[in-house]
Amino acid sequence: MPNDTSIFDATRPVAVQLRGPDGVKTIRVRFPSDDEWVERQHRRKVIVKNLGRQVSETLIPNNEDIDAALLAKVRTEEAPEVDAFEAQKVIEQLATCDVDDVVLAGDAFRVALRVLGGAVTHLLKMPSAKDVNTYRRGFARVLDLPYGRQELTINVRAAGDLWKKLVDATEGYVGEVPIIHQAVAVKAAIDALDGAFQEDRDANF
Repeated sequence: MPNDTSIFDATRPVAVQLRGPDGVKTIRVRFPSDDEWVERQHRRKVIVKNLGRQVSETLIPNNEDIDAALLAKVRTEEAPEVDAFEAQKVIEQLATCDVDDVVLAGDAFRVALRVLGGAVTHLLKMPSAKDVNTYRRGFARVLDLPYGRQELTINVRAAGDLWKKLVDATEGYVGEVPIIHQAVAVKAAIDALDGAFQEDRDANF
Protein backbone atom coordinates (compact mmCIF):
# COMPACT_ATOMS: atom_id res chain seq x y z
CA MET A 1 0.00 0.00 0.00
CA PRO A 2 1.39 3.44 -0.88
CA ASN A 3 1.77 5.83 2.03
CA ASP A 4 0.49 9.39 2.20
CA THR A 5 3.78 10.76 0.83
CA SER A 6 3.51 8.74 -2.41
CA ILE A 7 2.48 11.14 -5.13
CA PHE A 8 3.97 9.76 -8.36
CA ASP A 9 2.80 6.52 -9.94
CA ALA A 10 3.99 5.88 -13.50
CA THR A 11 1.18 3.33 -13.99
CA ARG A 12 -1.57 5.86 -13.23
CA PRO A 13 -3.46 7.31 -16.24
CA VAL A 14 -2.84 11.01 -16.83
CA ALA A 15 -5.26 13.67 -18.11
CA VAL A 16 -3.42 16.71 -19.49
CA GLN A 17 -5.37 19.95 -19.95
CA LEU A 18 -4.52 22.09 -22.99
CA ARG A 19 -5.93 25.61 -23.31
CA GLY A 20 -6.27 27.13 -26.76
CA PRO A 21 -8.42 29.38 -28.97
CA ASP A 22 -11.12 26.70 -29.11
CA GLY A 23 -11.26 26.16 -25.36
CA VAL A 24 -9.81 23.42 -23.18
CA LYS A 25 -8.79 20.04 -24.58
CA THR A 26 -8.35 17.04 -22.28
CA ILE A 27 -5.70 14.64 -23.55
CA ARG A 28 -5.74 11.26 -21.82
CA VAL A 29 -2.47 9.32 -21.85
CA ARG A 30 -0.39 6.76 -20.03
CA PHE A 31 3.03 7.75 -18.75
CA PRO A 32 5.73 6.80 -21.30
CA SER A 33 7.93 3.79 -20.57
CA ASP A 34 11.67 4.10 -19.99
CA ASP A 35 12.32 2.72 -23.48
CA GLU A 36 10.05 5.37 -24.98
CA TRP A 37 11.80 8.17 -23.09
CA VAL A 38 15.19 6.83 -24.21
CA GLU A 39 14.05 6.68 -27.84
CA ARG A 40 12.64 10.21 -27.68
CA GLN A 41 15.88 11.59 -26.29
CA HIS A 42 17.96 9.69 -28.84
CA ARG A 43 15.91 11.12 -31.72
CA ARG A 44 16.20 14.70 -30.42
CA LYS A 45 19.47 15.65 -32.08
CA VAL A 46 20.73 18.87 -30.51
CA ILE A 47 22.47 21.11 -33.04
CA VAL A 48 24.86 23.73 -31.62
CA LYS A 49 26.01 26.34 -34.13
CA ASN A 50 28.97 28.59 -33.39
CA LEU A 51 28.03 32.17 -34.34
CA GLY A 52 31.41 33.64 -33.41
CA ARG A 53 32.54 35.92 -30.57
CA GLN A 54 31.76 33.18 -28.03
CA VAL A 55 28.10 33.13 -29.07
CA SER A 56 26.30 29.93 -30.06
CA GLU A 57 22.79 28.91 -31.10
CA THR A 58 21.13 25.67 -29.95
CA LEU A 59 18.38 24.02 -32.01
CA ILE A 60 16.46 20.73 -31.87
CA PRO A 61 15.17 20.12 -35.42
CA ASN A 62 11.75 18.48 -35.77
CA ASN A 63 11.29 18.46 -32.01
CA GLU A 64 7.50 18.78 -32.27
CA ASP A 65 7.27 15.87 -34.75
CA ILE A 66 9.25 13.64 -32.39
CA ASP A 67 6.88 14.47 -29.54
CA ALA A 68 3.84 13.96 -31.78
CA ALA A 69 5.10 10.44 -32.54
CA LEU A 70 5.52 9.71 -28.83
CA LEU A 71 2.09 11.10 -27.99
CA ALA A 72 0.53 8.85 -30.63
CA LYS A 73 1.99 5.86 -28.76
CA VAL A 74 0.85 6.84 -25.27
CA ARG A 75 -2.62 8.24 -25.95
CA THR A 76 -5.44 6.16 -24.50
CA GLU A 77 -8.19 8.03 -26.40
CA GLU A 78 -7.98 9.30 -29.99
CA ALA A 79 -10.18 12.37 -29.45
CA PRO A 80 -9.73 15.31 -29.37
CA GLU A 81 -7.38 15.99 -32.27
CA VAL A 82 -4.08 17.74 -31.53
CA ASP A 83 -1.41 19.11 -33.82
CA ALA A 84 2.33 18.54 -33.43
CA PHE A 85 2.85 21.70 -31.38
CA GLU A 86 0.08 20.74 -28.95
CA ALA A 87 1.60 17.27 -28.74
CA GLN A 88 4.88 18.89 -27.75
CA LYS A 89 3.15 20.70 -24.89
CA VAL A 90 1.64 17.44 -23.63
CA ILE A 91 4.96 15.58 -23.68
CA GLU A 92 6.72 18.50 -21.99
CA GLN A 93 4.18 18.31 -19.15
CA LEU A 94 4.76 14.57 -18.79
CA ALA A 95 8.53 15.20 -18.76
CA THR A 96 8.29 17.82 -16.00
CA CYS A 97 11.18 17.26 -13.58
CA ASP A 98 12.79 20.31 -11.97
CA VAL A 99 15.39 20.40 -9.21
CA ASP A 100 14.10 22.08 -6.04
CA ASP A 101 17.15 21.49 -3.85
CA VAL A 102 20.28 19.38 -3.41
CA VAL A 103 21.58 18.85 0.13
CA LEU A 104 24.71 17.01 1.22
CA ALA A 105 23.64 14.36 3.76
CA GLY A 106 26.78 12.68 5.11
CA ASP A 107 28.32 10.82 2.18
CA ALA A 108 25.19 11.19 0.06
CA PHE A 109 23.13 13.81 -1.74
CA ARG A 110 19.44 14.33 -1.03
CA VAL A 111 17.93 15.60 -4.31
CA ALA A 112 14.46 17.16 -4.13
CA LEU A 113 12.59 17.24 -7.44
CA ARG A 114 9.34 18.78 -8.61
CA VAL A 115 7.58 16.35 -10.97
CA LEU A 116 4.15 15.91 -12.50
CA GLY A 117 1.81 15.77 -9.51
CA GLY A 118 4.06 17.02 -6.73
CA ALA A 119 7.46 16.63 -5.04
CA VAL A 120 9.73 13.59 -4.77
CA THR A 121 13.16 12.93 -3.24
CA HIS A 122 16.15 10.83 -4.28
CA LEU A 123 18.94 9.91 -1.83
CA LEU A 124 22.04 9.18 -3.90
CA LYS A 125 25.40 7.97 -2.64
CA MET A 126 28.47 10.04 -3.49
CA PRO A 127 29.68 9.08 -6.99
CA SER A 128 33.35 8.31 -7.46
CA ALA A 129 35.54 10.12 -9.99
CA LYS A 130 35.40 6.95 -12.12
CA ASP A 131 31.58 6.92 -11.90
CA VAL A 132 31.39 10.51 -13.12
CA ASN A 133 33.86 9.91 -15.94
CA THR A 134 32.01 6.80 -17.15
CA TYR A 135 28.69 8.64 -17.00
CA ARG A 136 29.96 11.63 -18.97
CA ARG A 137 31.53 9.46 -21.67
CA GLY A 138 28.32 7.48 -22.14
CA PHE A 139 25.76 10.25 -21.69
CA ALA A 140 26.56 12.45 -24.69
CA ARG A 141 27.94 11.79 -28.17
CA VAL A 142 29.19 14.83 -30.06
CA LEU A 143 29.76 14.93 -33.82
CA ASP A 144 31.47 17.85 -35.55
CA LEU A 145 29.49 18.96 -38.62
CA PRO A 146 30.36 21.36 -41.45
CA TYR A 147 29.92 25.13 -41.10
CA GLY A 148 30.84 25.38 -37.43
CA ARG A 149 28.10 23.09 -36.16
CA GLN A 150 28.04 20.21 -33.68
CA GLU A 151 25.42 17.47 -33.27
CA LEU A 152 24.79 16.26 -29.72
CA THR A 153 22.99 12.97 -29.04
CA ILE A 154 21.95 12.13 -25.47
CA ASN A 155 21.93 8.59 -24.09
CA VAL A 156 19.66 8.67 -21.04
CA ARG A 157 20.50 5.06 -20.20
CA ALA A 158 23.96 6.15 -19.02
CA ALA A 159 22.27 8.25 -16.35
CA GLY A 160 19.92 5.39 -15.47
CA ASP A 161 22.85 3.00 -15.03
CA LEU A 162 24.60 5.39 -12.64
CA TRP A 163 21.37 6.10 -10.74
CA LYS A 164 20.86 2.38 -10.09
CA LYS A 165 24.40 2.20 -8.70
CA LEU A 166 24.03 5.24 -6.45
CA VAL A 167 20.42 5.19 -5.24
CA ASP A 168 20.01 4.56 -1.54
CA ALA A 169 16.35 5.54 -1.14
CA THR A 170 13.51 7.47 -2.76
CA GLU A 171 10.43 9.20 -1.38
CA GLY A 172 7.17 10.06 -3.10
CA TYR A 173 6.98 7.16 -5.57
CA VAL A 174 4.64 4.26 -6.04
CA GLY A 175 6.53 1.56 -7.93
CA GLU A 176 9.41 2.23 -10.31
CA VAL A 177 11.18 5.58 -10.72
CA PRO A 178 11.05 6.72 -14.39
CA ILE A 179 14.41 7.00 -16.11
CA ILE A 180 13.68 10.63 -16.99
CA HIS A 181 13.60 11.41 -13.24
CA GLN A 182 16.71 9.31 -12.64
CA ALA A 183 18.63 11.36 -15.21
CA VAL A 184 17.75 14.70 -13.61
CA ALA A 185 18.60 13.44 -10.10
CA VAL A 186 22.00 12.12 -11.22
CA LYS A 187 22.91 15.35 -13.01
CA ALA A 188 21.88 17.39 -9.95
CA ALA A 189 24.07 15.27 -7.68
CA ILE A 190 27.07 15.53 -10.01
CA ASP A 191 26.60 19.30 -10.37
CA ALA A 192 26.51 19.58 -6.57
CA LEU A 193 29.68 17.47 -6.30
CA ASP A 194 31.42 19.69 -8.86
CA GLY A 195 30.33 22.77 -6.90
CA ALA A 196 31.67 21.34 -3.63
CA PHE A 197 34.96 20.45 -5.32
CA GLN A 198 35.29 24.00 -6.65
CA GLU A 199 34.64 25.45 -3.18
CA ASP A 200 37.25 23.14 -1.65
CA ARG A 201 39.80 24.08 -4.33
CA ASP A 202 39.20 27.80 -3.80
CA ALA A 203 39.54 27.40 -0.04
CA ASN A 204 42.87 25.59 -0.45
CA PHE A 205 44.31 28.09 -2.90
